[in-house]
Amino acid sequence: MLINKPLLNTIYVALFASLSVNAQAEQSTSFQYQGQSNFQISAADVFRLRKSYPDIPLTKALRPIFSNLYYSEANFKQALVSQLGEAQTSQVYSALKRRAILAPKQLIIRPLADNTVQFSYRSKGDNRPLVHSELLSMSDLLAPKIVQRLPHGFRTEKMVVDVDPISLCVSISDKTQRLNQVCPSSESGFSVEASDDYHLSGLGQEFQQAGIIDDNWRGKTRHSGNQMEGFNGGATGNTLFPILYASSANQSDFSLYLDNMYSTEWDFKQTPWQIRSTQGEVNILISIDENQAQLREAYMGLVGKPLVPPRKMFGMWLSEYGFDNWQELDDKLASLKTNHFPIDGVVMDLQWFGNVKANDPMSQMGTLTWDRTNFPQPEKKIAKLKTNGIGMMLIEESYISDGLDEHQEMERSGYLAKDPKTAKAINAKSDGGGSWWGKGGMIDWTNQDAATKWHDWKRAPLIDMGIMGHWTDLGEPEIYNSKGVYANGKAHADIHNWFNYKWLESIYHGYQRHGTKLRPFMMSRSGAPGIQRFGASMWSGDIGSNLTSLAVHIGMQNNMMLSGIDYYGSDIGGFHRKGLGVTKQEKPAVLKETYTQWFAYSSLFDVPVRPHTENLCNCKETAPDRVGDMASNKANLELRYQLIPYIYSNAHLAYKLAKPVFPSLAYQYPNDEKAKALGNHKMLGESLLSVAVAKLGQRETNVYLPAGKWFDYRTGQAYQSEQGTELKRQPLYVEAEEGMRYQLPLYAKEGAIIPFNPNSELTSDVPNTIALKVFGVPKHSDFTLYEDDGETTGYQNGELRKTEIQIESTNRNVALSFVTTGSYPNAPVKRPLLIEWYLADQNVRKVLLDGEVINNWEQDNNRLSVALNALDVRNAYSIVIEFE
Repeated sequence: MLINKPLLNTIYVALFASLSVNAQAEQSTSFQYQGQSNFQISAADVFRLRKSYPDIPLTKALRPIFSNLYYSEANFKQALVSQLGEAQTSQVYSALKRRAILAPKQLIIRPLADNTVQFSYRSKGDNRPLVHSELLSMSDLLAPKIVQRLPHGFRTEKMVVDVDPISLCVSISDKTQRLNQVCPSSESGFSVEASDDYHLSGLGQEFQQAGIIDDNWRGKTRHSGNQMEGFNGGATGNTLFPILYASSANQSDFSLYLDNMYSTEWDFKQTPWQIRSTQGEVNILISIDENQAQLREAYMGLVGKPLVPPRKMFGMWLSEYGFDNWQELDDKLASLKTNHFPIDGVVMDLQWFGNVKANDPMSQMGTLTWDRTNFPQPEKKIAKLKTNGIGMMLIEESYISDGLDEHQEMERSGYLAKDPKTAKAINAKSDGGGSWWGKGGMIDWTNQDAATKWHDWKRAPLIDMGIMGHWTDLGEPEIYNSKGVYANGKAHADIHNWFNYKWLESIYHGYQRHGTKLRPFMMSRSGAPGIQRFGASMWSGDIGSNLTSLAVHIGMQNNMMLSGIDYYGSDIGGFHRKGLGVTKQEKPAVLKETYTQWFAYSSLFDVPVRPHTENLCNCKETAPDRVGDMASNKANLELRYQLIPYIYSNAHLAYKLAKPVFPSLAYQYPNDEKAKALGNHKMLGESLLSVAVAKLGQRETNVYLPAGKWFDYRTGQAYQSEQGTELKRQPLYVEAEEGMRYQLPLYAKEGAIIPFNPNSELTSDVPNTIALKVFGVPKHSDFTLYEDDGETTGYQNGELRKTEIQIESTNRNVALSFVTTGSYPNAPVKRPLLIEWYLADQNVRKVLLDGEVINNWEQDNNRLSVALNALDVRNAYSIVIEFE
């Protein structure tokens, strides 16, 4: 409720200042407000008074107002009277007042852009200028052209900010209505009041309701802090990304970023919402705009856009815990080859270190040193795999057992988390004992010298050896000693949610420092805003093998996308097979269906496509030719490889323009109320739509297509509706030569131009053929095909080919034009052209290439095929299709 009380005993000061924030010369207008004392009574306060007033039921009477914040003494006293009555209030008032009174707060606020404001609640007299953490960069923000002072606030061209001078509540409005009101509530907390119409999303990931595909936090409490949590037969990640989106089809959207990396509770079960951090400042950035897309673009400008992953990361990477030796790995690669499954890489779990033993001070955990007994001559092996088109990613850990030379070296340099009493390395377990990984200490990634030392000493030689990716495991950190001291004397609580961020940053800086031309790529279980600018992706943790967990993963992928993480994956099939939760007799059938559904979903939306499970017993399978329905798995993986040119081009759009690679349907269609309610509907780029399924026994699904014309990607069948249409009971199993095959629906919107790999070139490499699927005959459509060498940072320096494809149509014909610019080393010059064009009701009369009639085409019902021999892509081309 908007507070509007008379100005009493309040000092209002408006300051105009030039501020320097994080060493950046940022010119800004800043306003400062000093409030009066507030009042808040707690259960603890009342408990301490119970003996002094035995005849008054204080706890029972005052429980309804515990933790309520009152912005004046008069309101506080009135609240007591309403619970206790006049007489009893008079008896206890002095004692309660002494305990309830809070020191006056101070508000500092400034507009950062026409639609963005930053403000902080502080103790009275704290006149430091507004700052921001290293997670954010304000360089992309355009300062407001005009800031008009109001009696209690200010106005820009896009927003009005009103400050209640007594409560210090901040109300933010667009040109027509108030969108929200933020009020201080505690030392590290605040409340937000906004319309019940808002859908609440973002905020990273936390698995809560098994079996529910949902990205909406409304009605829930989000406990955010980097940790692994047991969930539904497995363990999944809880990650701290403090960016909230409030979206509605009926009013302006807004985002709220809390620049505080201490663990925070976001309580959306009540109105107003209550947000409380364990410690730290209330430092808030709020932006308003028309929709999520504009807000996310602004957020990505603050935290950084994602690097383009190596092209191979868009293919399949085989992984398990664990491959015991090269022979075991080779056996699975040979099987995949025999069954004609494309593959781009392998992921090595802990076994590559060798001798990882529980409670053992000599355990090799985290040493980044090959076990050359079981994995002899790794240099030659990596090189041989590379010649076969297979890359390698290695797991890393932050733990080092204290009997190893590595521990002694890092401790001697002060590079491990320290014991506050001895300044020596502190044991990672507070009881001084060991863990499942060994016994010892933990690298302090917040110490830049430690991170540099470890990269140069241990990681760089592996990169030189040919390693393509880095798997940062247990990085929450999962196991830690809360008494540890870190760089600059910081306590563990101060660095906990920064730990994996600094680890990932150190890898990126290592690549930069060494001038490594290969792109950095990391797969992380934890993180913080901005890790994408280092080349990091995330996965959802050691998830249980059940579709009710996959359902939650699907919803969390939307929230991770909004939090800036475009590349998010899972342990396909589930890490913990005990999570199936069925009898021994039921297990084969349930595992087969679970894996098949999971693999189909991940083949569309995970990066990389990574089957993974715990297999220490060597009694489980994770490769898609050995578990699940092989024919379905192969077809779904082939679809993924077919789509790599399209997905990869969208990865470049994410890098350049902050466009999400896998947006939700609601994100893409913000004014469609039906789309907002369908968390299982997902997009690939802006042109392809699918429906996620995660339920045993489900054999069909409904598909909602927003207003316009859509085409079935596989058959070309067209659907059109002015209001949007729902296709009922679309089959998930289709007949194929090998029997019934499982697949998810896939639809292309009219005008979609989808570059694809033809069946003869199902690899992650740039295909020799330029192949396009085109859907419908729009008035205008365009798409840019991005291609580069797929593995180096050359694309950042202009070593990039762009093929701009445009469609223009009239009632009688349609023209498709190509213009190619730029190049990269070894880029193909002469390339065949293949076009598969799905039409609705048009019959083709002739096809012309640059004005000359050609005969290399055929039409089969609604599908037009045009196949041209090698064209020199340095030239521009125009293909015109004339209709009868």
